Amino acid sequence: MVRALLAVSLLLPPSVALAGGSQNAQPRAVAPFGAPAAHLPVKPGQTWILSGTAANGQKLSREVVLTAKAATWEGDSWDFDSELGGLSYTPQDGSFYAGDFSGGLVAGGDVVLCLGFLEGRTGRGALLVGTLDEIKAETDKLDADLPDPRTTEEALATMRAAGLKVGTCTLTLKK
Repeated sequence: MVRALLAVSLLLPPSVALAGGSQNAQPRAVAPFGAPAAHLPVKPGQTWILSGTAANGQKLSREVVLTAKAATWEGDSWDFDSELGGLSYTPQDGSFYAGDFSGGLVAGGDVVLCLGFLEGRTGRGALLVGTLDEIKAETDKLDADLPDPRTTEEALATMRAAGLKVGTCTLTLKK
């Protein structure tokens, strides 16, 4: 997850790139074995509710509506697009990140990023809120050589120990 957070701080999801976040967006290949397995908790077309409390106490809630577009396989994760940003799910350890990058397209607008672990239809995680520059500055505090956390509690402890200003978030599948 530490590596995912570092990568997220440098790359925007394709939907944001196509909306003007990057002129050099490259399409990602679908995994050689096809679409995600039907038993995975995340599927195209779903709506997930991202809610939480930022480090400054601000409460927030976003609907992350996944497009019907097939997920793409990137490294060890399935990446799903949404109009707000996206959701990435790693089946091996149940980790995810979900983000609302739409505010980041406006100069000085906030990005909302939740990183955590999914268990069935609900996930808990660490919440970062700020401009793209602020989130990049926060994630630069992380040591890339740290082991990846295995739980939300470990992730929060690692990030806070590194001096990141993180809140908490949940990601829940809307019925």
